[in-house]
Amino acid sequence: MSSSSNYNVQHAPVGAFASFTLGSFDRRGGFASQVGRPGNSNLYIGYRDGDGMLCLLPYFESAVGPEVPFGVTLVRDTSMRRVFGEQDIHRELGWASDTIRAGKLTLAIFSPFGPIPDPRTAAPAEVARRSCPALIARLELDNTGGTEPIKGLFALDASSLRDLESTTDGRLAGVAHARQWGFAALPEPGVRAFQAFAPENAFDGSADRLFRLGKTGGLVVEVPAGEKRELWVALGFHDAGAITTGIEARYGYTRHFKKLEDVLAYALEHREALVREAAQRDEELSRSALTRDQKWLLAQATHGYFGSTEWLDTALDDASPPAPLWVVNEGEYEMMNTFDLTIDHLFFELRYAAWAVRDVLDLYVDRYSYRDKVKRPGAPGELLPGGVAFTHDMGVGNHFSPAGVSSYERPDLDASCFSHMTYEQLTNWICCAGVYVARTGDKAFLERHKALFPELLESLLRRDAPEPGARTGVMALDSSRCGTGAEITTYDSLDHSLGRARGNLYLAGKTWASYVILAHLLERSGDARRAADSRAASQKSARAIAAGFDEQLGYIPALLDGSGSKSAIVPAIEGLLYPHVMGLLDGNAAEGEHGELIRVLRRHLNAVLKPGLCLFPEGGWKLSSSSDNSWASKIALCQHVARAILRVDLPDPDRHEEAHVRWQIEGSGYWAYSDQMQRGVPVGSRYYPRGVTAILWLDEAPAGQRSSSR
Repeated sequence: MSSSSNYNVQHAPVGAFASFTLGSFDRRGGFASQVGRPGNSNLYIGYRDGDGMLCLLPYFESAVGPEVPFGVTLVRDTSMRRVFGEQDIHRELGWASDTIRAGKLTLAIFSPFGPIPDPRTAAPAEVARRSCPALIARLELDNTGGTEPIKGLFALDASSLRDLESTTDGRLAGVAHARQWGFAALPEPGVRAFQAFAPENAFDGSADRLFRLGKTGGLVVEVPAGEKRELWVALGFHDAGAITTGIEARYGYTRHFKKLEDVLAYALEHREALVREAAQRDEELSRSALTRDQKWLLAQATHGYFGSTEWLDTALDDASPPAPLWVVNEGEYEMMNTFDLTIDHLFFELRYAAWAVRDVLDLYVDRYSYRDKVKRPGAPGELLPGGVAFTHDMGVGNHFSPAGVSSYERPDLDASCFSHMTYEQLTNWICCAGVYVARTGDKAFLERHKALFPELLESLLRRDAPEPGARTGVMALDSSRCGTGAEITTYDSLDHSLGRARGNLYLAGKTWASYVILAHLLERSGDARRAADSRAASQKSARAIAAGFDEQLGYIPALLDGSGSKSAIVPAIEGLLYPHVMGLLDGNAAEGEHGELIRVLRRHLNAVLKPGLCLFPEGGWKLSSSSDNSWASKIALCQHVARAILRVDLPDPDRHEEAHVRWQIEGSGYWAYSDQMQRGVPVGSRYYPRGVTAILWLDEAPAGQRSSSR
C-alpha cells in the first residue's frame, strides 16, 4: 500500500449531503454543503510552539493570503511558520475515523455510522441520534516534553463567518458560516474562539479576539508545559426548510434540530457515544479478513458514499408523521438516485438501511417508470410494442425531475453519453427487487408489485424480438425514446465494447440474471406459467452467452451480434452476482442448473485477465481491452464475483489492489474517492459514492478457506 498521506477524505455525517474534506497537501478543503465537490477554505490546524513557531498541517494554499477589506494591505510574516511535510505526517484511515499525527499534534476525525432507522417506525430519540448532521474531531496536543506553553489551533478562512458565543449565551465557543455550517467546542479555561484577518492573529492576546470583519476564525487551546490536552470539536451542518423542488422535501434532521447551534450542542453532549460507534465500525473492519489495501479502499469508499447521501422528509411540518425519502447524489454530477448506481449501492444499503432500498424502488415504480415502444436498428419509423421501463435518475441538484423523465437521457444520440439506458434500468429494477425480497423477506413489497412482474417479463422479451420464435435471449431492439439514436449501458464513457447496449455481453449477463430472478418472483407470486416462461428465457440467454465463446480468441467477444468485435470485457461476469446473493445458484454453481454458463464465464475470465487484455501494466484491472477507462467500483464487484462464484484463483491479487490504492491516492488525491479512471487518473465520477460495492468483500470466506479453480 502507498505510504503517502497526501489525499483527501470526505468526512460526512449520514444523510446531510455535506462533508468536511481534508488531507490533500497545499489545497483548500473544509466544509461543503449541497455540492458535489470539496470545500474551499484554507484550513489552519496545528500549534504555536514555545519558541513562537506556528506549526501547521499542509491543508491550505500557502501562496494565497487572507482577504482584507477597504484596500488595506496586510503584511504577512510567514517566517515563523513551519508546514509539516510528507515525512512528518503519519496517517491511519479507519472505516469511520481518520487519524493524523505530526509533531506534537494528533488530529482524529470521527464519522460514525451504523443501522439507519426507518423514521416511520423508530423512536424519535433514535432517529435524532442517527440523523444528527455532525462529526466529532479530537485535537490532542502533547507538550509533556516542553518547558514552555504551546497553543493549539483549529481554524479556517471563509466568507460570512460569525461567532457562536453570542447566539448561545456563551455555551459554545466557535465560529460558523452563516446558518449553514460551523464548528464549536465547550468553553473551558484555556479555550477560546477568535476571528481575525490571519491565523497568526489568533495568538495576539488582544481583548478584541472576535474581529468580525475577519474571514479567518477558529479555536485556540492552551497547553501548559509538561502536560497533554485534548480539545473536542463538533463540526456540524444545518439546512432548514424545503431544500428540494419537484418533490418538496426537507432534511429529516430538522424535526429534531432547529438550528446549527442545536446540532453542535447535541454532538458535543453525545460525543462519547458517537466516538464509541465509530470505534465499533473501525474494529469491525480491522478484524475482517480483508487485506490492508482492501480495508483502505472500503474505508475511503464509505466516507465518499455518505458524503452524497440525503435523508429527507416530504412532510414539511412537524405535526405530520415522518415521510422519509432517501437520495444518493451522484458525486460531482449531483444526479439523484441514479439507477445504475442504486444497484451498486444495494448491498451496502441492505446492511444499514433496507427501508431506503424499498422506498427508492417504490418511487421508481410510482413516478419514474414509463411505457415505451421499441424499434429495430436503422428503422426509427417502425415502432413495435415495448413495455414498462425506468428512467436513468430522479433529477439533479436537489431538483426532482417530472414524472417519467430523467435529467440525463436525451434522444437522437447514437450509443454515446446522454442517450437512454432503458434496458439497463429495466434489469436494474428487477435485480434490486429480487435481492431486496430475498434479503428482507418483505411480503408486503412482493404483494404490492405482484401485478408488475408479468409486465417486466413481457418488456424484457419484447426488447429481444417481437416474434417469440426469433428471440435469442439477448437485447436487440432500442427504446423508441432514443429517436434516431441507440441505447447505452451504465458504461457510457467507454467504447462500443461496454457502451453500446444492443447485443452487449455485459447486458446479456444481466438479462440472464433478470430472467432467473423474475422466474423466482413470479413463482412466489403464484404465477407458475409465467415463471416457466421466464426460466426458459434465462436458459436461452445462457446458451447465447456460451455460444458466443470464440475458440480462436479464447474468450467471448464484447458484442454478441456477429459484428466481429474482438474486445474482451471483465463485466461479462457481473450478472452472476444477483441470483447468487439470492441463493438461486447451487453451492457448487459450476455443477448446478446454470453450470455451463458458470464454466464458460470462468474460462472467459481466466483468458482475459492478462496484461494486454484486461490488466494494465502496473497490475490494475482494465474492464475492457479496447478502452483505458476503468471504474473502480465495478472492479471491486467483479473481483467478488470472481472469488465467490467463479472461484477463480486471481493472479497476484496484492499487486492488483496496490495499483487500485495508488489510483485513489496518487491519481484521485484531491477528489477523495473517484470511480472513473483512465490509466489510474480520474477523468470523471469524482467525489463519488459508488465504491461501496467493496462491501461485498466482507461476505467472502478468508482466502485460505476458498476453493479455487483455474
